[in-house]
Amino acid sequence: MTEQHDDRRNFHRIVMHRPVRVEQDGQEYNTQLLDVSLKGALIETDGEWKPVAGSHAKAFISLAEGDEFCVEMEIEISHIEGNHLGVHTTSIDLESASRLRRLVELNLANSDLLERELRHLIIAQI
Repeated sequence: MTEQHDDRRNFHRIVMHRPVRVEQDGQEYNTQLLDVSLKGALIETDGEWKPVAGSHAKAFISLAEGDEFCVEMEIEISHIEGNHLGVHTTSIDLESASRLRRLVELNLANSDLLERELRHLIIAQI
């Protein structure tokens, strides 16, 4: 990740390696989560999926075996660096948002920092 990307971040990223299923244009692709935040993620593709920056897809981040416990979100590909894709969350359902919030909360171990990030997220949506 470039220093420029790091400087613009308002959300802490949680390093987490989990499978991610992506649906785009009627096709499914298996990718790997590298890190996640309240507003996006960094995923790694095996090269089978070749999206373009600015394209949209649906991602299912598996928190346990199967799709029963997953974070489901609409994403936009914000940047591509080799086989690493930076994605921006454009829409997320309430249940998935709650799961993601809890995941971030457990990994930050700082409720004040979490509340600050949630305020940034809400302000960005207005």
